[in-house]
Parts: sequence; structure tokens; C-alpha cells
Amino acid sequence: MWRLHRYYLKELAVNAAITFLIMFGIILVSLIYRGIQRAQGGDLFDAALITLLWALDAMPHLLTIAFVLATVMTFTRAAQDRELVAIRAAGISPRVPMMAALLVGIFLSVGASFANHYVIPEVHFRKYRVIADVVRSAFINMNLGTDRIKVPGGYMLTFRDRDEATGDYLDCTVYSPKPVFDDIDSHVLFVDRLSIPQFDDETLADNDLTVVLNGIHDPISGKGLSTFTFDVPLDELGSAGGRDERDADLRSDQLLSEVMRGVHHDRVTATYTLFRRCCFSLMPALLAPIAYCIAELARFRGRVLALTMSLVPLGMFYMGEVLGARMLLSTRNPWCGWLPLVLLSVVGLPIVWRQMRR
Repeated sequence: MWRLHRYYLKELAVNAAITFLIMFGIILVSLIYRGIQRAQGGDLFDAALITLLWALDAMPHLLTIAFVLATVMTFTRAAQDRELVAIRAAGISPRVPMMAALLVGIFLSVGASFANHYVIPEVHFRKYRVIADVVRSAFINMNLGTDRIKVPGGYMLTFRDRDEATGDYLDCTVYSPKPVFDDIDSHVLFVDRLSIPQFDDETLADNDLTVVLNGIHDPISGKGLSTFTFDVPLDELGSAGGRDERDADLRSDQLLSEVMRGVHHDRVTATYTLFRRCCFSLMPALLAPIAYCIAELARFRGRVLALTMSLVPLGMFYMGEVLGARMLLSTRNPWCGWLPLVLLSVVGLPIVWRQMRR
């Protein structure tokens, strides 16, 4: 029997690996724009790291979907080549070839359990914090990547040129909602040079961003100042667009400890998150026999139809995920997190029962 298991295990592993790599590559390419967008204030390495972390966040889903598709393709090929018919004719139970898919499914479930409870929450937390929050927020909120810089208080600054050596802004125009200086009544000021120091550890420690204006003059009255320095609080710049820690950022042991100690702000939602992670961890092992039976059922109908039929249990599972979240809002019952497995069982059990009894 082990030779039969090894025969299908090898083919199943190759099909699953190829399917996963193709799907992971598609996800990785589709997230490049998001990585570049969220890397404002960082460099190219930060953009690549953010893209990779966002792709890794979807890895448990990709592994399960790739495994289901690979199982259907492997055993549909075996059914069309009459291998499964020969196995049944030899008096061997169909559970024997199905055991290869079940072993891979159990292995993926163990890995998915570790990933969903420990790895993915850490990845989910890190992907929003590749760049220091305050630096990134200040960069975005001040529009330092464009020719218009916003300063808290309603001030707007535009510039015509930039000194590449020092990073200073040249030939600037400052628009203010009220006069900046007592002896200058104009709301528009010309500034020859504006200096903003680079973000570093010292800047973050001082919690202030220093802005230096050189060569200030009023275009109407002709009055002016040689230099003027002011500080902008980084807390004020970084407060907009901030992101608080959520349940998805916490490992399951941390989340469970908060629930059991009664310190979590929403115990129902936290418990639902734990059940949901358990549900997704069991998904590969439960889909393995369903995928095998779909492949055997579609032996006379072609692989395309078999792959289409494999989307039904996957669709039911993710539909249960959506419905469970909706029911949680209306019923406040954390057991809604198991709804995907309930719907998957409703669809899968009749198929497995029929094929195993033939």
C-alpha cells in the first residue's frame, strides 16, 4: 500500500507546488502597487518588504486553494486513466488512494494551525509597521513627495526647485490663513530657502520637526526677515491616519490570555477570532476527501468540469466566512466562527458518502 501512497503523494506534491507558485506569483505582482504606495517615506527595500509581507498574509489561503486544485487535477487524471477503476477492481478500498490526499491535508492543517495562530498575526502586525509610523505619517501628511507641503494650522508651501545636495527647498511660496509675523500683514510670503532636517533617531527622540526659513520677504510691502525657525510636533503630524492594534495583530495565546483574564475590550469578537483561526486551520484536512471524491465523480466529464466543481466547496467555505461575520454583528454569538465548517459539511458529506459507498 505504501507504494500506492508514494505514487500519488509524489504527483500531488508536484501539482500542489506548481499551482501554489503560480498563484503566489500572481498575488505578489498584484500587490506591488500597494507596497510602493505604503512605502512612502521609505526606500525600495521597504517597498519590497511590505509587498512580501502582504503576500505572506494570504499564504494559508493560497496553500489550501492550491492543494484542493492539485488534488482534483491529480485524481481526475488517475480516474480518466482508469487507475482508480483498476484499484477498485482489485478489491482495494478507495480510501487507500484517498489517504495520500488526506496525509497532505493533515500536514497542511498542522502547518496552517501554527501559521494562523502565531505567524500570520505577527506578519499582519509587521506589514503596517515596516517604516516607523510617525515618520511615514509625517511624510504623507506633509506631502513631502510632491511640490506642495502641508504644515499643521492650514499653512501650505510650494517650491520651484530643490537642492539635491542638501535636500533644501528653493524659491518657496508660503500661503497662510493668517499673518505669520506681527509686522507683516500679508498672507503670502516668498522664501528663498526652506530647510527640513532628515528624519533620524534624534528627531524622533525630540518629538519635534524643525523647519528653518531663510530669506523671507513680503511681495507687497517688501518687508522681510533673514531667517526664522519653528518646530512642528511629530505627534500632530503622525496622528492622522494612525492604526490601532487589532485582534488580527495578536497571537492566539495572547488573545486567549486577554479573554480568560477578562481584560479584552470585546471578548465576543476575540473568541470569534480564535474560532475562526481554528476553522481555517482545519480547512485543508476537511477539503482533502471532498476534493478526491469530486475528482472521482467527474472522471467522465473532464478536468475542466472537475476544477469547476472544486470551486463549490471552496465557495461555500468562504461564503460561511462572510455570513459568520455578518451573524456575529447581529447575534453577538462567537460560535458563528464555525459557520464555514458547517456549510462545508453540508456540501461535502453527501458527496463523500456517495462515493465511498459505491
